[in-house]
Formats: sequence, structure tokens, C-alpha cells
Amino acid sequence: MTTPPSPDQPEQQYYPAPAPHPATPERSKDSYYPAPESQPASPFDPEEPDPYQAAIIAGVGTAIVVLVLLAYWIFSNRPEPVAAPPATTQRPQVTTVAPTTTAAPTGALPGYTPEFLTARCEFFLDTDVEYECGWLTVPEDRQNPDNGSEVQIHVAMFESTNPDAPDDPIIYLDGGPGGSTLDPLEFSFSQAWQPLLDDRDLILFDQRGVGFSTPSLDCPEERDWAFSVLSIEMTPEEERASELAAIEECRDRLVEEGVDLAQYNSAENAADVSDLRIALGLDEVNLLGISYGTRLAQTIVRDHPTGIRSVVLDSAYTPEANVISEGPANFDRALRELWEGCQLDSDCDAHYGNIEERLFALVDQYEAEPTIASVPDFLGGGSWSVLFDGEWVLGTVFQGLYSDQRIQLLPQLIEELEAGEMSTLTLLTSNTLANSEFFSLGMHLSVQCNEEVTFTTQADIDAGLAGFDKIAASFEGSSNLGDFMLAACDLWQAGSASAIENEPVMSDIPTLVLAGEYDPITPPAWGAAAAENIDGATFVEFPGLGHGASIAGDCPLSIVFEFYNEPDEEPDTDCVAGMSRVDFTIAGEPPPPLALVPFTEELLGTTVSGVVPEGWTPLTDGTYIRGASAVDQTAILQQVLPLVGPDELVDLFADQFDMSQGPDKTSTRESELGTWQLYRGEAESFSIDIATARVGKSTALILVISDASERDQLLGELLIPAIDAFRTG
Repeated sequence: MTTPPSPDQPEQQYYPAPAPHPATPERSKDSYYPAPESQPASPFDPEEPDPYQAAIIAGVGTAIVVLVLLAYWIFSNRPEPVAAPPATTQRPQVTTVAPTTTAAPTGALPGYTPEFLTARCEFFLDTDVEYECGWLTVPEDRQNPDNGSEVQIHVAMFESTNPDAPDDPIIYLDGGPGGSTLDPLEFSFSQAWQPLLDDRDLILFDQRGVGFSTPSLDCPEERDWAFSVLSIEMTPEEERASELAAIEECRDRLVEEGVDLAQYNSAENAADVSDLRIALGLDEVNLLGISYGTRLAQTIVRDHPTGIRSVVLDSAYTPEANVISEGPANFDRALRELWEGCQLDSDCDAHYGNIEERLFALVDQYEAEPTIASVPDFLGGGSWSVLFDGEWVLGTVFQGLYSDQRIQLLPQLIEELEAGEMSTLTLLTSNTLANSEFFSLGMHLSVQCNEEVTFTTQADIDAGLAGFDKIAASFEGSSNLGDFMLAACDLWQAGSASAIENEPVMSDIPTLVLAGEYDPITPPAWGAAAAENIDGATFVEFPGLGHGASIAGDCPLSIVFEFYNEPDEEPDTDCVAGMSRVDFTIAGEPPPPLALVPFTEELLGTTVSGVVPEGWTPLTDGTYIRGASAVDQTAILQQVLPLVGPDELVDLFADQFDMSQGPDKTSTRESELGTWQLYRGEAESFSIDIATARVGKSTALILVISDASERDQLLGELLIPAIDAFRTG
């Protein structure tokens, strides 16, 4: 469940950490998604790079930083820190609209024909994988299909790299509810989704109300509000009133545009997936749901089981579970896993000691004396000024428990904050704010108000908070957990679901249920309960993982592949016993020496070869990242850029990275390719070394991003050897 997506974990979605949904300021997506169709037909003078080439360079620069910072996860999931508040706002007047009750699904589709037409993809993605896009058109309200209101769902179909791939593709169901799959695909595809293509074709889509699908239930009104109050301190009452006013403004606009907010829920989502299978002419499909996507998968199985060959439920959120009232207990359980995990790790226990006591002391400290710090904006450039209070600190830990790459950082984060060091906190927050671009608050409200809040009372929420005094304030101040949702849903008016949306789903379709030990929002117990209702289901809990286990490592993925290939057989899960617990980061430990291995790639029409560190992860276009943690920015980019000079190229990167110092020329180095000019620069939270050399009318480029503490090591062990080994042709 989410707020916006992670590439920390592309599922990247369910609920965020307690707080309002942060949002990105208005900006064109063209600033980071270059538009291929804008490429000019005629060549430009090599000393005057054409606009398309500049867009490619800017896009690559952004992708490096964002992907490194958001280090797949996501989609994990987007943290939702506690945003600070604006001035006192009078409590908004709620316009009451008579709520409708959603009819219980019958499993039969009304009298209409779903249409699918191929079309250009609305997103930008640089990949060698074959794919095509299109639009599924269905009625907004299937009970009244002739009223003229339609939904257009944007779909992308990716071809498997397996030449013998079976003709039953995987359909991925995203989380949130409200998380976009296609909009952030440039940042999540290579690490999250491309591995699935080793086995089968893959279908990705933006659910109704989300991302590129229309109508969009995005709420820029609320996002603008959230960014306007990032550095403002206000009372909980002031914050609640002003956020509700922004939500009301969004609702009024959507209703005026003719959107029926009661038609954006899991039952309609499930019918959309069934219609998609029919429109594409697919006899059978396999479902992969993560977080809210598991609730959607169960709704599909219940209402439209025809053609469903197998189902993977990852981080299960079942209809009978209540994330609003059970949230405090789920978070408390995950925190206890963290305390125990550090105690069982001798290095963590010896270095950090009692992190439970230290964390809550920090929360009290920051709540009493909030601190304003600068947070880099890696998508749009510049930075935000953010007020960090105790709820924000605790919310960052909550979100950190989603991903194994973040979990390992949490003891270090606590120690840094005690020393007044905020670099890790601001990097994690940057991830949060960047990802809010890809989250539809309106869709989130329509789903949760219709089928979760309908079955939730204030007494349920109060009972859920009982006994959790240390974390209660975070849920009381949350904008999508706790009793804020009761007020928001009174305002949103998305109708009320029938009782079936609060009941367990029984099934005999082959199902694999996965859970992560540290998951703070959909605990393993929910997955175990889901498996008990499904004949022959296999339940697997993974040590050391959080939310979105299926795409978090080789072992989970191998189990998923084996299950899809033989869904009627219990998959081999022996690899789970070999998985290690969390390897917590110990501050001050020197990185191991690098071992370099050769690489060869076709980059922008030129064959490039050289060396890269062994074990680093390829992203795209000659880019490799170390990915040692969720905030490890260490990366190397090696390319040949046509029709652009070295000076223009360096200037473009300096602008893209918003360098605070440099880049300054430092030295030159001779290699078989020619003379390389070396540059050194500083951005807000990392160091950048650049080397360029002329290759005819093109420029060879090697760029290394690092932490300042490792810069000298990477200069000698990576940049210089990469220069010496770089070849073209």
C-alpha cells in the first residue's frame, strides 16, 4: 500500500509512513523523459548539440541519480513523511452527496464489448526488450454501460526473452491503491520487471484512475498543499483542516468533470483485468499482485476466475484485513523484528547497542525541537526545505522497513541523527518526495473509502491504538491511516461496498503466497491467513526481506518462476534456508577493494568496451550501480555521445546534477583512445568525477558518482583503470 512509487521497490506501494502525501511541484515530464518523436531529421553542427541530444544527456543524468537513490525496491514503496503545516486554516465545509452502495459482484459481465487498440506508448523507456502499447476502453460504470462515460486504460505488453515462452503471460497488479506502474517505468523496469521476462511475456498497465489511464484521479491540489507546508510548523488541527480543504477541492473538480468516484474500486478494477484478457484474446493468464495488488488479485479470482491459470500473492492484503485499525500492531511487530535482528547480528549489537531506546529518544528530541534541512530534488533540480520532527523520523523508519536495502541502514540512521548528521535522512526523504509524482491520491481514496473505511469505525481505530503509545502519534497524524481517513471519506463520497468486500476469498486456483519477515504494513500472518483459504496454496516467508519479496532477490524470483511453470506442484523452497538475515551497515567500515571485469555494449550506435566493477548492477546505457544500500549513490557511466563536444557535455551534466562546486579541470591522462580531460565536481550529497575524450565528432565519457569518503579510492581503483581500458568499435 503506498503513497507514491519506489524504485526502492517497485511495487512500491501500499501505505506510506504516517503523514500527508508529499507531492512534486508542477513540472513537465519532458524534463526527465525525453520524447523520441521530437528527434530532428537533419544533423546539427557537432559543436552545437541538437535539442534531442541534450534531452538524452539530461535524461541519462537524471536516470542515474534517481535510480541510484531510489535503488529498486520501489515502487518499494514510497515513504510518506510527516509534512509540516501551513498557517491556521478554517475547517472546510463538507458538501454532502448521498453515498451509493456498490452492488455485490455477480461474476457476469454486462452487455458491452471491451475494446483494445494498439497505440504509441505514453511513457519513455530505453530498452532492447520488444514491447508495444495500447488502450483498453470499458464503461466507467458497468451497471450503466450506455451512459457514455468510459475509462481508457493504458497497457504495455513486453515480449519474453525466452524463445519458447508459453502463451500464458504474467499480468502485474500494482499496489497503493493508486500507484502508477507505467509512469515511473524508466526508473523501475530494468531491476524490477525485466527479470520476469526470462520466463514469460509480461503485461503492465495503469489501473483505472491512475497514471496515464483516463480519467485520472490524480490530486495536484493536495500535492501542491503538501509541498507548500514542508517547512511550516502547525498544529495537528491546522494541518488536518488545510489538507481536507485541498482534498475537497480535488473532489469538487473531479465531480464537475463528470467522474463518478464510486466506480473506482477493486470490483471494477477486477472487471477491467478480465476485460483486458478477453480483448487481447488470451485463453489463460498468470497474476502477480504485490500489496494492494494482492487484494485486487483475490477480487479477480472471486469475481472473474475464468482464464486465471495461477496467482502469486506477494505481501498479502486480504479483504477481511483492516489496514487502518491494524496498522499500529503491524508496525510494532516489524519494529520488534528490527530490534531482534540487530541483537542477533554481533557487529550491529556491539556497534549500535540498544537501538529501540535510542530511536524513541530521538523521536522525542525531534518532536520537541524540529529541525529544518535541505533535501535535494533529483528529478527537477534544486532542493526543498523540509522540517523534520519526531513523527517524520519515525515515519522514515516505518518506510525503511519496506526494503532490505533500507532495513540495513536503520541502526546507522539512528546513530547519525544522534550526532546531528542528516545525510541519510535527507536522501531517504528525497526518494519519498520524488516518488509522489507517481501516485494518484484520488484513486487511493476511492478504493479505501469504498471498501475499507465502509467497515471501519472510530471504536475500531481506538482499539487498534491501545497499547502502542510510542507510535500512536504517528498514526493519529497520518493522512491515510487512522481516523483522518474517516473525515477524508466523509468528504470524498466514493460510495459503500457490499459486505462481500470485507470477507475472505476462497479459491482452488493454484496460488503462491509470499511474505517478508520485516514487512511493516502487510505482516506475514496476513499471508498465512490468505493461504489457509486457498486449496493447496503454498506460503513462504523470507528472512531479511520487507515488502514486495517476489522481486527482492534471486531466491524469491526462482520460486516464482518454478511455480508459474508447474503451478499444480509445490515449488522447491530450499533456497530460503540459505538466505542470510539482514547484514546491517556499520558506520565507518571501509568498502572492500574493487575487482574489475570486462564489458561490451552497443551504446547510441557505437560499440563500447572497457571494465566495470564485478557485482555491480547494470541499469541502462553503460550505467552500472553498486547498490550496497538504499542510499548508495555509487555509480559509473561509460558512453560515446555523438555530435556533442566535451565542454558542452560537461556543462549539461553540471546543470543536471546542480553541482555546488565545479566541475573543475584537474588533470589529463593519455590512453590508446587519446587524451582524456578529467574534471571534479560536488553536488549536494555526492561527488562527481568526469573524464572526456574526443572520438571524431563524438565525445567519449566516463562519469563516476561517489561519496566523498570513497572518492580517492574510486579514482585509483575505478576511474583510471576505466580510462585505460575504454575502447570503441
